[in-house]
Amino acid sequence: MSAFLWVFLPLLLAFELTLRWCWDLWWTKDWYFAHGPLVPLVMALVFWRRRAQWRRRPAALDHRAWWLLGPALFVHLCGAALTIDSLSAVALALAVPGAAWLALGSERLRGQWPALWLFAFAVPLPMYVTGQVVVRLKEIAIGGGVAIARFAGQLALPDRAPLVVRGIDGLHIAGQDGALFVADACSGLRSLLAMVTLAYVVAFFLGPRQPLRLAVLLALAAPFALGVNVVRIAVICLLARAFGIAFASGDGHTLANVCAFALNFGLLMGVDWLVTRQVEAPAPLPDPVPSLLTPPRPLRRVGVLLWCTALPLLLLSETRPYTQSSGRARQLPVVAGAYTLRTSYDHELGPNTFQLLGTDDVTWRGYGIGNEVCYVVAVFHTSNWKSVHPPHVCLLGSDMDIVVDDTVPLGDDAGTRVGRIELSTKQKRPYVCLYAYGARDLCTASYAAFFLHHAPRALFRASNDGFLLRVEAFGDGEGGIAGAEQRCRDLLRELVAEARGLLP
Repeated sequence: MSAFLWVFLPLLLAFELTLRWCWDLWWTKDWYFAHGPLVPLVMALVFWRRRAQWRRRPAALDHRAWWLLGPALFVHLCGAALTIDSLSAVALALAVPGAAWLALGSERLRGQWPALWLFAFAVPLPMYVTGQVVVRLKEIAIGGGVAIARFAGQLALPDRAPLVVRGIDGLHIAGQDGALFVADACSGLRSLLAMVTLAYVVAFFLGPRQPLRLAVLLALAAPFALGVNVVRIAVICLLARAFGIAFASGDGHTLANVCAFALNFGLLMGVDWLVTRQVEAPAPLPDPVPSLLTPPRPLRRVGVLLWCTALPLLLLSETRPYTQSSGRARQLPVVAGAYTLRTSYDHELGPNTFQLLGTDDVTWRGYGIGNEVCYVVAVFHTSNWKSVHPPHVCLLGSDMDIVVDDTVPLGDDAGTRVGRIELSTKQKRPYVCLYAYGARDLCTASYAAFFLHHAPRALFRASNDGFLLRVEAFGDGEGGIAGAEQRCRDLLRELVAEARGLLP
């Protein structure tokens, strides 16, 4: 009870908002940490099963824990001050083992460290990092899956055209209408994280803790998950060829997912059996002789320090003067200079998108001039400036490759420069994107400048209303890529002025 009162309780309060943030992301639909809720349960089960072992060992205050807990509290302070929840979550991964080490000491925790570090597998990655990883894994999964499906198709029907063709809107299957849409969830990141976590649990808690076994299981978990996901996509393509797109996208997709998990689990357990069948369980570590133990030191002095730290951290974390979205993105004009709104894609933006961005003040539109169309994405923010992230993640996730990434003049009187990304689709169709981060006194192409503009204000909880504007177009229309860039520049210049007029 003393350890709970003086160490664990103040830290629970200090990280209360961070824990809620993790919990929300664990249950977010189509997110990648669905295994998160199971991790604390596994940790509790491990400690409960080993309770007789660790209770025989003495608990004692250990100041060496500040090597973990000190950096954890500092990082959490930075995250709370800047309202960056993912930064505080990183601190939480250090704070869990650090708190146990401080309150219970190294002797009681002897042999229990793997259970404490397990919590790190439940900490969600920042959205920007996740997006970058998803793009790369998705490319591997689609490329490998298409190659396997084509090879299987050529084996069965060597004189036919390729079974699957990769198009701009998905995977086209020979003899089938429509296409298989490959979502970000098909990247395999979810199964990768789950399998690495499972391998860690199996290696440390379900068998002998033998170095070779630990190394093999942890080394093979990721390749197994990635390889099985490639095979899964190939199987879905074959199911689409045999039973149709509708079946492959519905029941076939579910069946392939179940089989993929079973195969992953079977491979992991099979390798574990091969490695451990000749390994004997190590003898348990002897408990210390009572007369040689260092007498425990009281926790009160450390507890007072933690309470004095936790309460300001709690207050800082909870003080977030976010205001509700005012719908400013949808107030952008129907006519902007020579450009007229032709299509709105707002119906394709759902609750999951808004939750990940942290705002629903978003719009996605198509503006036309003559026979040409420019696509506009606008994200407005108030104090929650983290809603805005660099556009590269979304563009790479749209099945494109970046060819050029630089800045160009906006063409206004202030000499503003905006970001320019030239891309190419898998069908070698050119595409260009111009973008700008904006506020009343800011218009820049640099995310670093955007961060440095808003971060100091976040420390004082000042309002940071602003926006991100992206204007994009295909470069195979009138004037080629240069013509598309000029149209995007003209429209972006009009919209930046309009967006600034919507800010308070």
